[in-house]
Amino acid sequence: MSDGLHLLDGIRVVSLEQFIAAPYCTQMLADAGAEVIKVERPGSGDPRRWYDPKVGPDDDYISGGFASYNRGKKSVELDLSAEDDREVFDQLLGTADVLVSNLRPGSLARQGLAPDVLRERHPRLVICEISGFGTTGGPYAQWPAFDSVIQGMSGLSSLIGEQDGPPGLAPMGTMDLMSGIYGTIGILTALVGRAATGQGSHVDAAMYDIGAAFLERPLTLHEYTGEVPTRGIDRFSPVGAFRAGDGAWVSIVIPTDEMWRRCCAALGNPQLETDPELDTTLKRAEHMADRIVPLLEEWAKDMDRHEAAAALRAAGQPAGVVQTVADVRACAQLAHRGLFAPIDDERARRPDGSVLSLPRLPLLFDGQGARPGPVPRLGSDNDEFRPNHHAEVSS
Repeated sequence: MSDGLHLLDGIRVVSLEQFIAAPYCTQMLADAGAEVIKVERPGSGDPRRWYDPKVGPDDDYISGGFASYNRGKKSVELDLSAEDDREVFDQLLGTADVLVSNLRPGSLARQGLAPDVLRERHPRLVICEISGFGTTGGPYAQWPAFDSVIQGMSGLSSLIGEQDGPPGLAPMGTMDLMSGIYGTIGILTALVGRAATGQGSHVDAAMYDIGAAFLERPLTLHEYTGEVPTRGIDRFSPVGAFRAGDGAWVSIVIPTDEMWRRCCAALGNPQLETDPELDTTLKRAEHMADRIVPLLEEWAKDMDRHEAAAALRAAGQPAGVVQTVADVRACAQLAHRGLFAPIDDERARRPDGSVLSLPRLPLLFDGQGARPGPVPRLGSDNDEFRPNHHAEVSS
């Protein structure tokens, strides 16, 4: 990256990655300035290179399933079953600070790359393995895992959807992204530790562990009460959404007595504060659907969603319009923050000259945000890392 963030300048990351979890992890590192070398299968590469939707020429396109997780990286094709390529890979590790892998558990060991072997050869190397169920064994250790599998097994799906309907799914990739985020936290923690000890670490990021930990609140409620949270009413938090007069939705939570007072003031109905059915948080949670939401909808029937949310905020009660994805993409606040970064690639240009833009690392450092680099073609950096290999770069 020639512009943007340089916080991780000098950090070299080598990644045996595919699909989402590990690529998203290393994308965040690349956004922060690290050099990320993506190691891919010769001729085919990361399977998500070929996913729809696509933009650009038929023989040289950018996949919408690939771009978000791989901007600003280098790509080298290596066949780790071939002795010459394994030698190149080991030379790369000798110059690397971090190795990331989200291959199936045992894949590294089968190729002579077990973490204990690598750390003996490269003691300063931080190794992060992202897998479905971890690398320490256990009854699920060898099971394959994708995002939807972990959403179901973690309990997340049991909390999404209508009370009497089937379990639902959060947007695909939710658990992959969460695992990538925790992988990044683990890597940065290990790098800080290395600065003190001179020794690398093995970071074991299990998607199932991460998915379960993500459900901290439902698990805490279960631990405290023995109850099993499920779809429908949240018995401990007055949370929900109501329709405004334009038919659109406004999301609200009223977690304290003070917030309830503010809400009643906004509704112009202060006597509700002492209503015996609504005078505690637990009672308001119980009656959110049958009392509070109808009260809010009656109050908002002559307002549109923006007016209703603004009136609540003016009274000190947090409320937000339920936006579509298109609303989010066009949001003035996010534009002000510069969240959507143009793809640095001519192939991403629309016929009208505008450029496709995707979310960058959603953090600012001293007011500065990331400016992700181009989407690498398969093998685009073969010549840099395989100087004696002159095969044509794949498009």
